[in-house]
Amino acid sequence: MKTLKNPTLLISLAICLFFLSLAFWFPIGFKSWIASSAHDTLDIFGGFYLYLGFFVVVIMVALAFSPFGKLKLGSGKIAYSRYSWVAMLYSTGMGAGLMLRAVQEPVFYYTEPPRESSLRDSAFALEYTFFHWGLTPWAFYGMFGLIIAFLVYGKNRSMLSSSILSGRFHHPFLSLTIDVITIISTLFGVVGAVGLGSRQLLAGCAMLFGQMDITYNNNAFMVLFLGSLATISAYAGLSRGIRNLSRFNIALALLLLVTTYLMGEQIATLVNLFEGIKNYLLDFVPMSLNLESMKVDKNFLMDWTYFYWAFWLAWAPFTGVFIARISKGRTIREFIIGVLVIPSLGTFLWFAVFGTQAFALIGSPESYQGEYDSLYGSIFVFFDQLPFSFILKLLSLILVFTFLITSIDSAIYVLGMFSDQGKTEPKKSYLLIWGLLLVSFTVGTIFIGKEELLAAVSQILILIAIPFSAVFGLMIGVFLYTLVRKN
Repeated sequence: MKTLKNPTLLISLAICLFFLSLAFWFPIGFKSWIASSAHDTLDIFGGFYLYLGFFVVVIMVALAFSPFGKLKLGSGKIAYSRYSWVAMLYSTGMGAGLMLRAVQEPVFYYTEPPRESSLRDSAFALEYTFFHWGLTPWAFYGMFGLIIAFLVYGKNRSMLSSSILSGRFHHPFLSLTIDVITIISTLFGVVGAVGLGSRQLLAGCAMLFGQMDITYNNNAFMVLFLGSLATISAYAGLSRGIRNLSRFNIALALLLLVTTYLMGEQIATLVNLFEGIKNYLLDFVPMSLNLESMKVDKNFLMDWTYFYWAFWLAWAPFTGVFIARISKGRTIREFIIGVLVIPSLGTFLWFAVFGTQAFALIGSPESYQGEYDSLYGSIFVFFDQLPFSFILKLLSLILVFTFLITSIDSAIYVLGMFSDQGKTEPKKSYLLIWGLLLVSFTVGTIFIGKEELLAAVSQILILIAIPFSAVFGLMIGVFLYTLVRKN
C-alpha cells in the first residue's frame, strides 16, 4: 500500500499516536507539562511573534504595490468567481472563531480595557478587537498561500511546503522536516478550533432546547458527528461539498449580520466602525510592536495577543494552502488585496455590529454584570435580548455548525494534499485517514483540557507555533530570493 511508503505521513501519524497515548494515559501530568512549557516558551519567544506578524504585513503590502504585483499566479482563466473565492477563504479562515468571539471579546475590552486610552470606551474596545482579527492574521494566511500559489502555478511544483526548496536550497532531511512540521501545525490548529467550536454548539443546544448537558462525553460525540459530516464533504470534493457549503455560510452570516444591524444602534455602529478602523490603522505600528503609549502588560499579551498570533500561525499552513488551491489565475496584487483587505473589512463590520449592540445593552462599562463572559454562550445570551430571539439563536447555532464543518473539511482536504505528495486532487484514502485522525486528536485535546479547554488549546498552539514560525521564516526568505532573482 502506497500510504505505508510515504515517510511524511508515517512520521506525522507516529507523532499523532504518541500525543494521543500521552493524552489518554497521563492526562494530568501531560497537561501540567504543556502548561509550564507554554509559559516558558512565551517568556522567551513571545516578542518574536509580534515582530514576525508586523513584518509579514509589511512584506505583503510592499509586494502588492511593487512591480511583482502584476505577476499572474498561473495561466488560463480564474478558477472561481470572486464571490465563491471570498466565501471559501473567509469560511475556512475565521468563520467559527467569529461566532465564538462576536460579542465576548469586544465586551471584554469595553469593560476591562488593556491600557489607558483617551478614546471612547466603545471605539477603544473595537480597535483592539480589530487588531487581533484584522491585517496580521490574514497576512499570515496570505503570505503562506501566496508562496504556495507562486510555486504551484508559477513554477509547476507541488502543494508541499518543502517545494520551496529546490536547487541549492534542497536537502531531503530539511524537506521532510518542513512537511512534517506543517502537517502537525495544521492538525493542532484545526483541533483547537473544533474543540472550542464543538463546545459552543453544546452550549447553544443547551440554551435552545435544554436537553444537552455540556459534558466531556457529549463534547466527544459532537466532535465525532461534526468530523463524520466534514469527511463526507471533503470526500465530495472541492467544487461540490466545500464550495457550496461556504457559499451557504456567507449567505447565512450576512442574514444574521444585517438583521442584528437593523435591530440595533445603526448610527452608532457606523461611527464605531469608521472610528475603530481609523484608530487601528493609525496605531497599527506601535500596537503591533507593543511600543510607547500603546504598550500593554505581559499578562495581557500572553492571554490575548501571543495566543492569537500563535493560533493564526498554526492555522496558516492549512488556510494558506487552501487559499492557494482556489486562487489560480489571479495576479499577486489581486491575491493580496483579496486576502488581506476584503476579509479584514468584513471582520471589522461583523465586530462593529455585534459589539456596538452589546455595548448598548450593557450601558456604561461600570454597569456590566458579566452577562457575556462565557466564551461559548455569549452570542446566545446576546440574541436572547433581541426580538425573534429563538429564530436568531437557531440560525446562529446552524451557522456555528456549518462553519465548523467547513473548517474541518478544508483541513482534511489540505492534509490529504500534504500527504499525497502535494497533489491538488488527493486520494480518497488520505481524506478518510485524516478525517479519523482529526476526530481522534480533538477528543484527545478535550480529554486533556476538560473544563479548561481554552487554556489547553492555547498552550498546545503556542508550542506548535514556534517550530512552524522557523519554517515560515525560511519559506519567506527563499520565496523573496526566488521572486527577485527569477523575475
